[in-house]
Amino acid sequence: MATIRQARPAATANIRAPLFILGVALALVAFLVMFAFGLLFANKTASGAQTRVVVAAATIEARTVITPDMLNTAFIPASAVPPGAILKLSDLTGSSAVVSIPKGQVISANLVVSNPGELTSADSYLPIPAGWIAVTIPTNELEGVAGYITQGDYINVLATVNTQLFSKVNPRQVTATVFLNVHVIRVGPSSTVPRTAGQAQGVSSSITVVVTLCDAQYLDWLSVNGTLKYVLLNKDDYNKQPEQQRVAACPATQAPGVVGPAQVQARWNFLAG
Repeated sequence: MATIRQARPAATANIRAPLFILGVALALVAFLVMFAFGLLFANKTASGAQTRVVVAAATIEARTVITPDMLNTAFIPASAVPPGAILKLSDLTGSSAVVSIPKGQVISANLVVSNPGELTSADSYLPIPAGWIAVTIPTNELEGVAGYITQGDYINVLATVNTQLFSKVNPRQVTATVFLNVHVIRVGPSSTVPRTAGQAQGVSSSITVVVTLCDAQYLDWLSVNGTLKYVLLNKDDYNKQPEQQRVAACPATQAPGVVGPAQVQARWNFLAG
């Protein structure tokens, strides 16, 4: 009897050890399962539903008429969609930027107006260097590179005049390049029409450029007494600091007095042609 009583504790210990190991294993499995569910739930929460919104494909300057090539679409979490976000490209047809819109920013209704005339006076400043002025000059398909001149481009200006304006001897038509690297800051109303292959549908009748006050008088005289034509520069040839151009010949803030044939001839010597 004494021998049987001593064997019972050992048998009980042998039974408890596997049960303990099994309990630890089940607890570990439960922990791993819960951990996996937690990761899955976190991923679903982080991603959430996606919404397609319209974003700026490149920086859109204030008061710029928005065209399709300035826009793109992107998917963002529904929780991150700002109030009034534009969801369709077609909703921005004919719209203009009220403020500068950085590249990649979601475009919302408070950043645009449906009609350029709705822009307030506070938003009416044009990108004119200090001491310079903006002037609008006429253009058409043949003069203006078939409508390919757009806001931000730089152009050279050619002038064709009859030398009879300067001398009665041997009158003839001559052409000279009169202005280099002229910055175009606005294009006329047809720029609101969507482009096809980079070209506006319908050519604007005017472009607005930045010049000195002095140059503006010469430009006006040439447009009245001659014919102007514009050539579009390669983007790699752009001089993006027009305020540093032509100042020596024609100071930015000084008018040259009366501009007539004598002053134009003295500056460009059309008779040499």
